[in-house]
Parts: sequence; C-alpha cells; structure tokens
Amino acid sequence: MNKQDREEYYVLTEKLDELTWALEGKCNDIDCNKYMYKELLRKKYKPILEHNFSCRTKLKREKDAVMRLLTLKKFKKFRYKNCDICKRQLDSLGEKYSIVSFTKPIKHDGKLFYEWKGISVHRECRKRVKTPEGWTKF
Repeated sequence: MNKQDREEYYVLTEKLDELTWALEGKCNDIDCNKYMYKELLRKKYKPILEHNFSCRTKLKREKDAVMRLLTLKKFKKFRYKNCDICKRQLDSLGEKYSIVSFTKPIKHDGKLFYEWKGISVHRECRKRVKTPEGWTKF
C-alpha cells in the first residue's frame, strides 16, 4: 500500500501544481467561455488559452478538493518533513517551504556532469544553511 499511496500523492501534487499555475493567470483550460469550438480544440490543438473569469471558480473548487485529499492521514508521511536546520516540522506544500540546492561538477569518462543535492528548510532558515565543501550553492 505504501507504493500506491506514494504514487497517488505524486499525482495529486502534480495536479495541485497545475491548478496553482492556472490560478496565477496561465490558464490552459479548454472550458473557458471565450472559445466556441471547444471540441475542435480538445481533439486537434492544445494551445495556451487566455485566462477568463468563467474558469476561476472551477479552478478554486478543484484546488480546494485536491488540498482536502492531501490532508488525509495516509499522505501525512509524504507531506510533512523535518527542517534540516531547526528540526521543526515542515509542510512541503506550505508557503514557508523552500529547497536550498547545491551542485558539484563530476567528470566521468571525459564528460562533465553535475551532481545535485537539495535540503528542505523553512524560508527563514535558508540563510543559515552552510555550503558543504566542494559544492556550489545554486
């Protein structure tokens, strides 16, 4: 059940990201009132459409529904983490969540690759993160 829950959590967070993106004004909803040939747009084209007021309420309702689903007990272990600096609980879908990234160049077979490392912290704790030796803050 753990693998199924994890997959369901990732699908729901992707949907939440898409809804948040649409509410910020980058709506790609086919059901906007501005478009009369909705069926044609669904079948042949996938354009980026203008944002209209008709889809805002639908998007807000969908976002609330996804957030309610993500508050279920089975998703608690995926959603809440501990801050690597202050060790307090951190909501990965909240406003105070931030990831501090580090990169490190690696040569393998004559090719240059970059290794990435991320640390989950509160926004106010990210100033206290120290860069590990050999890494570059990204």
